[in-house]
Amino acid sequence: MLASPVWRGVAPFAFAGGLLLGGVLSAFGLLVLGSVLRPLLPTVVLAGLVTGWLITLVLREFGLLRFPLPQNARLVPETVFRHGPVFGPLQFGLEMGTGMRTYVTSGLPYAALVLLALFASPLTAVLTGLAFGAGRAVMTFGVRRHGPPGAWDAAWLRHSRSLAALLCLAFVLAQTSVIVGP
Repeated sequence: MLASPVWRGVAPFAFAGGLLLGGVLSAFGLLVLGSVLRPLLPTVVLAGLVTGWLITLVLREFGLLRFPLPQNARLVPETVFRHGPVFGPLQFGLEMGTGMRTYVTSGLPYAALVLLALFASPLTAVLTGLAFGAGRAVMTFGVRRHGPPGAWDAAWLRHSRSLAALLCLAFVLAQTSVIVGP
């Protein structure tokens, strides 16, 4: 699908803009939800819950624990492209960028979800939402530029274990900095 004519011209950039916007909207929704929950528990209890959840998700990433995470396990329908070469991809990106209308292949966004709700400031929420959308956009552009169909998937399969370890390490360090603070 990414090689089809619909992904030429401005469409990939409208899609990426939708991903960024969707990520920011989701982050702010979580921030508002967290603003209701934060006053109910002391910070040390919240930090303990988040740490336990993060450890559980890292163990799941490495296959040491197996359990499903909630997701809307279906793709965004291609009918959104009926809105034209700009607004169709923008809507498609917005829906994917929220993370609520497609597959979520890693547990790491679920750690970010809890951290946003329980610890984030508005600036942290914006940056996290942008990072989530940008991560999805980088993958999309990477697939398009990586070579013939299937090359990206083959490369991922060859390096998935080491990439998962690197991503988990980076994520744990980033989340520790959010909990501990400056």
